[in-house]
Amino acid sequence: MMKVSELQTFNSVEAAQDPLVQEELLNMAWEDGDIPAITHALSVIAKARGMSETANKAGISRPALYKALSDKGNPSLSSLMGIMRALGIQATFHTTA
Repeated sequence: MMKVSELQTFNSVEAAQDPLVQEELLNMAWEDGDIPAITHALSVIAKARGMSETANKAGISRPALYKALSDKGNPSLSSLMGIMRALGIQATFHTTA
C-alpha cells in the first residue's frame, strides 16, 4: 500500500506546459461560466508560458498581471482581452437554442 508521503503533488503549471492541456483547462472553465475559474485557468497558462513574457505581450506590468489573475482579481474586459491576446487565446461564441 502506498503512503501519502509517497504521492507526488499535482503541479497544474507543469501540466499546463502542454498546449492541449491549456486549451482543455480554459474550455472547462469557460463552459462552467465561472469567472474565478476562468481567471485561474488564465493564471495557470500565463505561469506555464512565463508571467513576464505574458505581461509584456499584454502591455501591462508583471505585478498588474499577477493582481488581475489572482483569486481576488477582477480584471477589466480590456485587460482580459489583452491577456488572452498575449497568450494566443481566441474565444469563439455560438448561440444556443
